[in-house]
Parts: sequence; C-alpha cells; structure tokens
Amino acid sequence: MFSAKVVIILAAVATCYGVPSAKFYIDRLKIDGGNAAKIEDYPFVASIQVCIFGSCIHTCGGVIIDNKWILTSSACAVESIKIVVGTADLQGDDKVLVDIDSLYVHPNAPINGTLPIVNDLALIKLSNSLTFNDKVQAAKLPKKGQEFTGKAVLIGFGDSETPKMNTLQAALDLALTSNDVCAKQLEDFFKDQQLLDNDSNVCTLSTTSNTCDTDLGSPLSQDGTVIATVSLFIQPCGSKGAPNVYTKLSTFVDWIDQTITENS
Repeated sequence: MFSAKVVIILAAVATCYGVPSAKFYIDRLKIDGGNAAKIEDYPFVASIQVCIFGSCIHTCGGVIIDNKWILTSSACAVESIKIVVGTADLQGDDKVLVDIDSLYVHPNAPINGTLPIVNDLALIKLSNSLTFNDKVQAAKLPKKGQEFTGKAVLIGFGDSETPKMNTLQAALDLALTSNDVCAKQLEDFFKDQQLLDNDSNVCTLSTTSNTCDTDLGSPLSQDGTVIATVSLFIQPCGSKGAPNVYTKLSTFVDWIDQTITENS
C-alpha cells in the first residue's frame, strides 16, 4: 500500500490538467479504451513514477529521446521521481528503474494548471545513460514546424478491462483534428475559457478512446514519429465527445535541442 504522501502527490498531478473536475479517480489511471501493447512496438515509452519512503507509483508518461533524456509534460516534472523503461508491465521483473539527475521545465510552461495549456513540456536528465535494445530506444521526433494529418496512436500505461493498472496500452486510429473543431468540442466542458494555442497544441477525436489521469506526458505517434505528448485529460475519463489535447512537439524542436546541448 502506498503512503498518504504518495497519494497526495498523485492527486496534485491529476488536478493540474485534469479539468473541469479535480476529483482523483484511483481506479481510472489509464488510457480509456486502450488495447494491450508490446513494449517492442513502442520502445520509446517511459513511466514517470513518484517514489517516497521506498514506494513508487506510476504518475505520468514520458518519451525517451536520448540515452540520458526523457520528455514529458511540465506537470510531471516534480521531485522524488524515478523513470521506468523497457517493460510493458510496470510490476514485471524486466523493468529498468533509473534515477534522475535534474529537471528542466519550459520557462513559459503553465503554472498550477492555468489555461491555456501552452509550452507544456519538461525534460528530465537521467543520472546514468540507458542501454538501448529492442525494448529501449530513443523516439524519432518531428522536424521543426512539421504538420501532421490523418490517424495517430496514443501510447500509455493502464489496463482497459480489469482493476489491474500499469500495463502498456495503445489507443489506435485516433483522428487528428483541427484546433477549431477541437475548441468547439471543448465548449461542452469549458465555458468562456481559452484552452488551445495553434502553435502549442494539437488534438485528436475518438468515440472509443480518451486520455486519463496518468496519461499526461504520454506520446502520440504517427508512422514511427512521436508528434505530441498529452497535455490535458477531462474528468470523468471517457467523457463522450471529449477531445484529447496534446503539446505539438514540432513547435519545440529548438527548445529541446538547446536544452540538451546546454546541459549535457
């Protein structure tokens, strides 16, 4: 059983971008509507875990972009975290647990869940280099300014059918949509609030799959390129008509490269 402090931190992360309701659903920490996935198909996926007094629990997703760097949401860059890679089952024996060296949050990231959700990125530097193999690989990132249309895949940890958590899930065939369409869908959940920024955000719509509490920072991939990371989930998870909102990585190529170069 996890300590009360761990649960409090989890609730705080969930509250940051889990809107409009801030209620913490311990039984819904997953991609809603996802299918079981193999880590070999998505070896760039990482789990960000809060660890206190020897207890660790998955709180966010992340993306391996270098053997010493993980990309995630700014809300996930908190103290007392470790990174797990190389497994589809976070309770399994094949997982690789890695300590962190330092955190680098985008200087203009949202604070305490403020809207709109712009510049929602953080880089995590690892204490030791990862060993790449068929279960651990760096993601391919988009080119600066690159735009994407069509279908994409959301990857994260959770379980779609049982109370067991922390198995890798993939939500296939999510349709990328314009921010104008996305904003209209969001009007049903938010009143008189600006949520989206064309430079910072991209959206998907699906009638079967939605992001949930611990999907923040998880990758959205298209044809082998990670094009975005989750920035927003809507409570309750699986809300009908709710779009998924992400940070568009092609906008932040320069910041990512500069941060890594200056701190390697």
